[in-house]
Amino acid sequence: MVRLSLILLSLVGVSGVAQADEMRWTHFGIRPLAMGNAFVAVADDYNAIFYNPAGLARLKEWDGELLNPHFEMSENTMKAIKDVRELMSGSAGDTDSILDFLDKNTGTTHHFALGLTPHLIFKNFGFGIGVELSSTMAVHREISTDLDFGPKIVMPFSFAMNFMQERLSVGTSVKFVARGGVDREFSIQDISAFSQSKAKEEEGSTTRTAVNEDEPQLEDYFEGGTGVGVDFGMLFTPIKTMSPTLGVSITDFGGTPYKKFDVGGEALGAPKARLPSVNTGLSLMPWEKNNMFLRTSVDAHAINQPAHYSKKFNLGAEWGYGKIIKVQSGLHQGEFSGGFEFDVFLFSCRFVTYTEQLGTIAGQDDKLRDRRYALQLKLLM
Repeated sequence: MVRLSLILLSLVGVSGVAQADEMRWTHFGIRPLAMGNAFVAVADDYNAIFYNPAGLARLKEWDGELLNPHFEMSENTMKAIKDVRELMSGSAGDTDSILDFLDKNTGTTHHFALGLTPHLIFKNFGFGIGVELSSTMAVHREISTDLDFGPKIVMPFSFAMNFMQERLSVGTSVKFVARGGVDREFSIQDISAFSQSKAKEEEGSTTRTAVNEDEPQLEDYFEGGTGVGVDFGMLFTPIKTMSPTLGVSITDFGGTPYKKFDVGGEALGAPKARLPSVNTGLSLMPWEKNNMFLRTSVDAHAINQPAHYSKKFNLGAEWGYGKIIKVQSGLHQGEFSGGFEFDVFLFSCRFVTYTEQLGTIAGQDDKLRDRRYALQLKLLM
């Protein structure tokens, strides 16, 4: 029963990002996602340490958050969780029950995430930690599942400076990265073999040698590693009128490989290296009066990577009244995104809804459109 639990939780709700073409080139933030994720040329809050460290040079005051948990879930996930609970609570648990569950969810997408982003930023300097425990799953029609689950950590230490009378800002980050879990496509044969191994163990075979050693074990696919990467960023604002700003960031410059974990003297497999990503953006402040403003932005992400252009371009807009309230909207991979941020004294609330396109081409497969909702609260600082 333990192995069955691991399999089902891995497929539906433990953690990770599936291989189904989800383009994650940095640790995404709630507010940037609400703006269609078009944030490279905005970078005016703590998200700058992940999107474009040059933005730290333009901060007007320090900011820190210690406890700011966020919770994220897609529309299909609650139904899947209910099905899994029925599988695990009854007499179900055999191969047929698992296959029925997979068949019911064939072609659908699921996502669930818990995260935390503590940070402390000042003008010219900042550091933070992006921690996420999430699950993204796409069940294919041939009854196979792309699965990449496990915790992810990104810890950047960023520095930035202004030049040319603050028209040009340049920044860099040195970041520690870590991840673990499973990164594999599980076929129907794999799932059947897991279930057969479970049945043998329940019959009294409690050691690995009592079971055919050629049979796959879930623990055989675990991997984990740590690494150190470098990001660069630039912002250029030629004139003050409407603040037209060009932003460029290069994340994981040269690629960021992972060094294998050793667990009990046995080395796990190393996760795939983080690919370098060249990202550009333009932002404009067409209206600003008293404490109110309107900002627009457009981004192109991972332009050096061989992904379809429909997944790279994003548009965003934001209306705000000082730091108290901000309302965002945008287009992320061709789909509507929107949200708000409310910040008063020690309390802050951020909300976003957006769609992640898990297909190779945005909009090509309607079932791979993953509508998500996320809420973040600031509880300390």
